[in-house]
Amino acid sequence: MRTVYVAEYPAIQHRHDDGAIVTVRLKRQQGELRVTCSGCETEFIYRKPKPSDMPHHRSPLLPPIKGNWDTGDDH
Repeated sequence: MRTVYVAEYPAIQHRHDDGAIVTVRLKRQQGELRVTCSGCETEFIYRKPKPSDMPHHRSPLLPPIKGNWDTGDDH
């Protein structure tokens, strides 16, 4: 059995070897949100996404906001 950790909830769509797209719903089992697809013997387990470690910079496309701490001006 193959185990796949997913960040989507509550439904997972995946493709079987025959090309069929199948949707399975995660359910709480053993203290986790998980489901096993009987067609492809794959177990899907939900894992909450972690915040990014990469520093993000303000987009130049966004309009300036008064009091925005990213720009360095506090007026």
